[in-house]
Amino acid sequence: MALGHWQNPASNQGGMPLLKKLFWTYFLLLIFEGALRKWVLPQYAAPLLLVRDPVGLLIILEAYRTNKWPQRWSLITGVLAAGFVGLCVLQAAVGDNPWIAAVYGLRSYLLPFPVAFIMGENLDAEDLRKFAVCAMWLMLPETALAIAQYVAPSGSVLNAGAYAGGTQIGYVGGHVRASGTFSFVVGLALFCPMVAAFVLYGLARERFAKTWLLWAAAFAVIVSVPVVGSRTLLFELAAIVACAGVSAALGVSQFLKSLKILVPVFVVFVLASFLPVFSESSKNLGERVRDANQVEGRGSTGRTIAHRTVVPVTTRIADTDFTKNPIGIGMGRGSAAISKLLLNRTEFTAGENEIDRAIIELGPFPGLAFTLFRFGLAFTILGRAFLRARAGQPLALLFAPLMFSGVSLGVLEQPTDQGFMVIALAFSLAALKPASVVARANPSFSNLPRPRRYSSLGR
Repeated sequence: MALGHWQNPASNQGGMPLLKKLFWTYFLLLIFEGALRKWVLPQYAAPLLLVRDPVGLLIILEAYRTNKWPQRWSLITGVLAAGFVGLCVLQAAVGDNPWIAAVYGLRSYLLPFPVAFIMGENLDAEDLRKFAVCAMWLMLPETALAIAQYVAPSGSVLNAGAYAGGTQIGYVGGHVRASGTFSFVVGLALFCPMVAAFVLYGLARERFAKTWLLWAAAFAVIVSVPVVGSRTLLFELAAIVACAGVSAALGVSQFLKSLKILVPVFVVFVLASFLPVFSESSKNLGERVRDANQVEGRGSTGRTIAHRTVVPVTTRIADTDFTKNPIGIGMGRGSAAISKLLLNRTEFTAGENEIDRAIIELGPFPGLAFTLFRFGLAFTILGRAFLRARAGQPLALLFAPLMFSGVSLGVLEQPTDQGFMVIALAFSLAALKPASVVARANPSFSNLPRPRRYSSLGR
């Protein structure tokens, strides 16, 4: 990973443009949407599910208005829009899909990608640094709240559900799985890896963030893992650490400099282990992982990972009859929200797995095509992230686990999953841009002194 001073190229710029204000609004609503639903406006919990959608539409309109539309993504966005709108109309006209379900499904399939492309094209290095600092600051109270939720009884107001009468997911020992300010545990399970990626990058970049904030955020992430109790979080963090190792190992001459990061992180972990709540929750997490491995992987972590990633894809394709129901049951028809609205009961008609939902709702061929598009996009960005890491810029590779899982398998109908897919994809695209592109996007950069070249860890 690259060492060197972090440049602040935007320091001489004026006020923040509206488009970037909308980016920040989207990001902050993603973090605090659950708090609004659980504690502030619980009577509006259902409509608040879609609170970011108007912001996403404003981002698209503002990008057009200010000529900030990402031209290189125009063809992909156009094909997606034409395909989904055409299929939506066909399903409503020929099939029996209600218009409210069709519109709901259309926003979950179509809206996230142009928003992510616009954000990725218009964010620069300084924007990413500011988002990183904000995320690390937020990680501190999130962790305190998560610990309080873990300690509190399930009926406590801290563990209120995101809808009337709802509760949080149970955990071992009568505890609940902490959700922080998010609606459910999935929010913290995705937020922590994002912070971890920024922390590892910041530890190898001088002046990226204050040292005490980096270590405080690292401590908070480590403490959060067992109280959140999510295997997804464990897998994501392990993958990010592996990506950091790959970034360091891309060269040999300065590989030992990676100890600058690894040794202090280990010290932080040891310090965290002295906390009673960390020790207790770690035992609970270990018990949960063992029990889940027995059910899903017959005792093998590798089989468990395959069960959660590869098997859903292969099984759905193998079980699909491509001769029946060519246009599917209808966009949005299989979602829990539409089921509650139309049938007054919460159920996943098309299954909880994203591959199942796409193929059942869209039809076998459109669903498979959309699935292949998502995997193709994820693999393309992953390949480019390796190239950037090789060039001494590892941030995109550190984001790769969160980006890849979100883009390829993230449940777009689930608002939190969708939001983190958008953010992870946008941050990855922004991190892939070379410095020359950032300079062209910000003309005032040209008056700044050209930064020195620095060697990188592992180069």
